Parts: sequence; structure tokens; C-alpha cells
Amino acid sequence: MSEFEGIGQFGKPYKVVICDDKRIDQQQVRQFLESRKFEVVYVCENGRMLVDWIKSNPTTADVIILDIIMPVLDGYAAFWELKELNLNPFPRIVFVSVENTASIIKNVVSLGAYDFITKPLKREVVIERVGKVVRRPLIG
Repeated sequence: MSEFEGIGQFGKPYKVVICDDKRIDQQQVRQFLESRKFEVVYVCENGRMLVDWIKSNPTTADVIILDIIMPVLDGYAAFWELKELNLNPFPRIVFVSVENTASIIKNVVSLGAYDFITKPLKREVVIERVGKVVRRPLIG
């Protein structure tokens, strides 16, 4: 497997937001991505915090790592609220969850997510998937 670097066009790091209610998962994803030079610009524990932050920082995130099952506002609801903001460009969303049925994966991709990562999180998988996601064209 090739190691993806988090450095984008013009030598600037891709900016990532992590939204997960499990602190250990937040820390793992942050460590995985920062080890490959991605810049983690915000970490939060529920969808409400994510949406509020994005409203104040609409063009900051290149990628959002978004857990599906969270308190206050889950990943699906947060995704729809982000869509309603009409962000341009819209950040690349990578959903993560312990729930990994084929229907859930198909559903998140049909919503417009770029990818889905199953928990427990593995370093190689997170780096490879996020590395591929940032190299794909933005979805309108």
C-alpha cells in the first residue's frame, strides 16, 4: 500500500474536521492523519457542534470525518444540515460507523458521501481512504 500524504495543491495541507462522540476515535483519526501531514482544524463530538462550526468557517474544511451514531445531532442529520448551507465547495464527507451493513454503506454513498470507513478504525484504511478522497473531484 502506498502512503498518502496530506499535502495538496501549492504545498498546503488538506484541512480535516473530525466529528465523533468517542474521544479515542477522535484521537486515533487525528494521529493517523497528522502523521501524513493532513491538518486537523477542528474536532467535535456531535453534529450540532459540527454544523455550528462550519457555519462560522464555511470554506475551511476539505474533508469531514463524520460518525453516524452520535448524541444531540447524528451524522445523517448533520449531513443534511450541511447540505442546506449550500457550501461551495461542499466538503468531502467520509462517514464512519460500527454499523456496516451493505444498505448503510449504499445509503451514505447515495446521499453524496465520498466514502465510508468501518470501525474499529485502522491506520492504513483511514490514511488510504482519506488520501483517495482528497484526490477525487468535488461533488456539486
